Amino acid sequence: MSLASSSALRPTTSAPSRASTRERVVDRARSTSIRRRLAVLSTTNEISTRARRTSAPRARARASALANPHGLSPDRAAVVEADPEAYSWTKQWYPVAVCDVLDETKPHATQLLGVDLVVWKNGTGTWSVFEDKCPHRMAPLTEGRVESDGTLLCAYHAWRFDGDGNCTAMPQASSAEEEARVKANEKSCAFKRPSMVAQGLVWAWGESGPEAEMESAMTPPLLVPEIDGIGKSGRAACGGFRNHWQVRDLPYGWNAFFENAIDPAHAVVSHHTLVGSRYDDPAGFQCVVERPVTSAGGFRCAIDPAVPPFNTIGKYDAETSYDFQPPALLKIDWRHEGGRFLTSHYCTPTRPGWCRHFVVTIAQRRHEKGDAIRQHRWFKLNLFTLTSPAWLTHVLGPTFLHQDMVLLHQQEKIIAQGEGQKLAEKWKEQVFTPTTADKMTIFFYKWFERNGPIPWVGDASMPPIERDSSKLFDTYEMHTKYCTHCQGALRNTEIAMYGTGAVAVGKLFWVFASVVYASAALGAATNGGAGLNALELVKSLDGSVYSDLFSSFSLGATAFFLWGFAQMFRTYPFSHSEDDIVMEGTAKIGLSNDGPSAYIDFVDRTLFDRSKDSSQGHNRGCECSTCSPHFKDLIKSTMLARAKNGEAETETETKTEEVPVISR
Repeated sequence: MSLASSSALRPTTSAPSRASTRERVVDRARSTSIRRRLAVLSTTNEISTRARRTSAPRARARASALANPHGLSPDRAAVVEADPEAYSWTKQWYPVAVCDVLDETKPHATQLLGVDLVVWKNGTGTWSVFEDKCPHRMAPLTEGRVESDGTLLCAYHAWRFDGDGNCTAMPQASSAEEEARVKANEKSCAFKRPSMVAQGLVWAWGESGPEAEMESAMTPPLLVPEIDGIGKSGRAACGGFRNHWQVRDLPYGWNAFFENAIDPAHAVVSHHTLVGSRYDDPAGFQCVVERPVTSAGGFRCAIDPAVPPFNTIGKYDAETSYDFQPPALLKIDWRHEGGRFLTSHYCTPTRPGWCRHFVVTIAQRRHEKGDAIRQHRWFKLNLFTLTSPAWLTHVLGPTFLHQDMVLLHQQEKIIAQGEGQKLAEKWKEQVFTPTTADKMTIFFYKWFERNGPIPWVGDASMPPIERDSSKLFDTYEMHTKYCTHCQGALRNTEIAMYGTGAVAVGKLFWVFASVVYASAALGAATNGGAGLNALELVKSLDGSVYSDLFSSFSLGATAFFLWGFAQMFRTYPFSHSEDDIVMEGTAKIGLSNDGPSAYIDFVDRTLFDRSKDSSQGHNRGCECSTCSPHFKDLIKSTMLARAKNGEAETETETKTEEVPVISR
């Protein structure tokens, strides 16, 4: 088996085998880094004593910070610890597709760092990733076909390739000997990328070449331990539950995505009515550094206090941390003593001014801590997505994403001023960030200034602002066209729409025919219709005619609603200057407000059955309150600590008052 195929199969191995493999990979990576450092030190003997004294405390502080690497998986923590400041954009794993949304019988186009790629399922049942060009005449393989023998056929001259990129058929060869000779030439092979499947995602390595297979095998991807082992039902090995992966191409860049996603302050403003109120919920907060900034490890901060939408102002009983791990992961970790929501965002840089976004949420519950968590809007909003079918979660995604998109698409172009490769410098020169609420965004751009710009292949210029709303909000091109769930839902919605509309028209025609017939009959009875009375006509109609008229209008309204819903699979325009009926509806049913909800109570009891949770173990690297020593007491926030201390003091005072006084 080739390195590529073994890499692709790696996530499906057993846990002990996977753990041992990862340990060997980490050991090799650490030893390689150590040898590199020793080689450098052996040739650098001019380091002054003063410089060593200055750098030693910093090194000890960095080592101390990495000794407890909050948020990093065990595999990733070892790599970061080996060389905290080593970073390469191309020597990384990136998610490029979600397995269960792809049509396995077709090749699929995507991009990574400016390179066009094709993702397809080969004859061994694994997903392969090639650069989207046939080695023969550079025709796009995405326009080809996945054949029944498990090969990818180029539609230009019918060359075929297996999952490892080897050419298996060349019809233009004049003889079998010539075909065998040419196929043995490495130039006949497709431009294969190392690839693998993990957490339900297809991953691709950031570059190709002779060293890519070995380097990719030695580098663990940015996996989230809590997701590992979750099946299609959504039930997790960690006693929790996961919703469906969402994936979407967004018309703004990688840096704009993370600047936005890592900013808690924008949530209740940009997402007004959906997660809070732009008028009542904005509030200040501090950022508590939980993992310092490094090139390889990114950084992690907790917000103090966790302001709305994570808590209600003045009632701080939950905490939230933001964890940026380059090149593609952001974890938003919401913790309450009654449970936890871990939202994992992946963002892959596809081409200048565009990115591909993946997101999933894992919920974990602690029923022994009671049901106060059900009052939280963050709990209610996320729990709603856990129970929605994939197509519904996907079609409603733009109601949230387009609230940011309409701002970010223009913002990065305004900042870049035509110089997309100088975004970090341009950002620092132009923005005004006077409050501590901007601290994490400042951390991110410091990291980006140190490690950027993104090394795009080809034209690195920023595209212009898109003024045509039909193109900017084109949800079909950004998602529906490659999602089998949404294609099926769109097809069924249109069938229901046309069927309902046809029945409505049929009933309306029948009503019209009944009225004409009744008019003719009434006219014949009154000497040829002279002086025909409308009131008499209404009285003469059979009751079923009115029933059919009502049904016609009802079915017509239903068809119109289905038409509007079908349009959401194609486009979803949005403007902050106008009210949005979908988001207003969310607010009306109480999901965006703190407080009780009978629907949430039912879902919580159904999903997190105590009998199912008690016997399930947690994954290696899980960081729930039960598993992680970093978050054992849950309290990092001074506001939350103060609230807890206040509750304890109140309880003590109450007990003191209740002590009976024995009179003598």
